[in-house]
Amino acid sequence: MAKRCTRCGNFLMDDERFCTRCGENVSNVMPEGAVPPVAPNTQAPQDNSFGRNDGYVSPNAQPYQQPYNNTYTQPQYQQPVYAQPVQNSDEMSVGKWVLTIIVTTFFSIVSLIFLFIWAFGDGPESRKRYCKAMLIVTAISIGLAVIVYIGLFAILAGSFGEYINKARDYYNEYGQNTVATLAALFG
Repeated sequence: MAKRCTRCGNFLMDDERFCTRCGENVSNVMPEGAVPPVAPNTQAPQDNSFGRNDGYVSPNAQPYQQPYNNTYTQPQYQQPVYAQPVQNSDEMSVGKWVLTIIVTTFFSIVSLIFLFIWAFGDGPESRKRYCKAMLIVTAISIGLAVIVYIGLFAILAGSFGEYINKARDYYNEYGQNTVATLAALFG
């Protein structure tokens, strides 16, 4: 005797546990024409909360078998449809990016003028965002440079004042004698 897969209807050997065509578990499928053994009911029926008898099995009951449908067809594979990328006319070419970076990299008044023109004028949005970011970075850099230069000036001014005081003391101690000696020699 042979048994059939409940999913695809493939004929199988009695000892096979899985269908060789679709992989369905067929270990609990009975061979065709075989009558499943009915275990005798040795337990007394028990009433559940709804008044039904749970566990009662009629000795003449046959397990339900789904009728075999020989019209099974494999579903057709459909290629997924992906959205095409949107072509943005606002995109910049590599050459335009190179020109933008070259013009804005060298810090001068011309690059600042171009940054303002490209950041707030007409043109691609990506270049506008880039130029606005460059303006922010430039403003931060100028602010930090001013702070550093003020600090260095304060340090040097304090040191210079100390140097002037030491020079005056040195002149007062040695300078007057030197001038008098030189005047006597050349004098």
